[in-house]
Amino acid sequence: MILIVITSIVWMTQSLQRIEIIVKFGQGLWVFLYLSLLIIPSLLAIIIPFALFGAAVFALHRLHTDSEIAVMFAAGVSRWRLAAPILLITLFGALATLYVNADLMPRSYRILKHTVADIRADFASSVIRSGEFMTYIDGFTIYVDEARPGGQFVGLLVNDYRNKDDPKTYMARKAILRDTGSGPMLILKDGNIQRTSKDTGVVDFIRFGELAVNISSFQNGRSELVLELTERYPHELLNPDMSKPYDRTNAGRLIAEGHARFAGPLYAFAYVFVGLFAMLGGAYNRRGYVVRIAAAGAVIFAVRITGFLVQGLVETSAAYWMLYAVPGVVIVIFAALLFAPMRWRARFIPAASQGAA
Repeated sequence: MILIVITSIVWMTQSLQRIEIIVKFGQGLWVFLYLSLLIIPSLLAIIIPFALFGAAVFALHRLHTDSEIAVMFAAGVSRWRLAAPILLITLFGALATLYVNADLMPRSYRILKHTVADIRADFASSVIRSGEFMTYIDGFTIYVDEARPGGQFVGLLVNDYRNKDDPKTYMARKAILRDTGSGPMLILKDGNIQRTSKDTGVVDFIRFGELAVNISSFQNGRSELVLELTERYPHELLNPDMSKPYDRTNAGRLIAEGHARFAGPLYAFAYVFVGLFAMLGGAYNRRGYVVRIAAAGAVIFAVRITGFLVQGLVETSAAYWMLYAVPGVVIVIFAALLFAPMRWRARFIPAASQGAA
């Protein structure tokens, strides 16, 4: 539930960036939703560890509130026995995070990038709009009464005066846009061509059943797409192609991102161990655990921010092991504090808070 709620909130804020696709390129609501859904995997990679922390703290707090943990401790149940099922779920969450980082996120972002590029390069979606006179290059204007899905149009007027010596106006009841070997063609059906004689000034009407107008010169070219950090698989990040300018310039960033992808699942265990220690590591407290939970939340946010800062530092220093050290050190410290004997924990927990477990 925590994962769904947090992801939904963040997704709604991020999805607003795709409004441009509807406004500028005339796409429908379904295209907007499809593109917005493709950003969810990148959110899951960050949110899953936080959701595991929140779920662990919530479950243990409920057990404390109902005095069930006190009863289990009194019956001789160890902290390891209480933590084991939570750590098992954390393992599944860490594996899910690894899958998102290694495959799902770059796969979805590649689909997103290619889809947006196709929309931007699509003549029908980017330049032909219902009820508007659209001039694309000097000497070519199109008007359509209705633009339908699939490159279909109803009620067209095409004014082609690129050739000043032979201006033409096309009118057609309907048309369809087709990709051919010669480029995109606008197939006009059931219409006429109007030409003005240069010598006499008389307008000639030529009727036709079907006529093709080559509009390849208006097609927005698609240059080679450069895959950025989020759009690359780990093996591509760890092995930059130095023959490409982008890779040469950003080699450090690419390698750091690759190691960060593999270090990501460790944060799930780091956060959960912090939560376990907050709820199980100290003595029983009848006044509640709000302060402990707040402190644990501050710790995990500090750990995550430290991870981002370290990732920026190792881009130039090449000390990539530090990316694993940040969550790894947190895991070792809090696991040791959680499962250490009481006499060892007493050195880290104030004596006033010690009491019967």
